[in-house]
Amino acid sequence: MKVRDQQFTEQFARHRADIETQLWRLMEERGMTREGGWKIAEFTRDTRGGTEIVLRPMHLWHDSPYDLECVVLMRSDDGVVESGCTIEPMRRDPRH
Repeated sequence: MKVRDQQFTEQFARHRADIETQLWRLMEERGMTREGGWKIAEFTRDTRGGTEIVLRPMHLWHDSPYDLECVVLMRSDDGVVESGCTIEPMRRDPRH
C-alpha cells in the first residue's frame, strides 16, 4: 500500500470512530441507548465532491429521528477526510 493510501486509511478510520462515538453520545442524550435496542445504521452515498459514509440511529420498533445523522466525507479531488454531526431539522419536501 502506498504511504498516501495508508495515511488516508488511518485518517478515515479515526474520523469514522470519532463520529460513531459522537453519535452515541447524542443518541444517549435523547434516551436512545444500546440497552433500549438502538443501533447505528451505516450507508454510503455519492456526492459531487466525493463519497459520504452516513451514520444514523436505528431501532426495530421505534421511528428514528429524521434530524440526527453524522457524516464522514471523503473528498475525491484531494483525499481530505471531514466529518460532523447535524442535529438540525432537515428540510422536508412540503408535498409529502
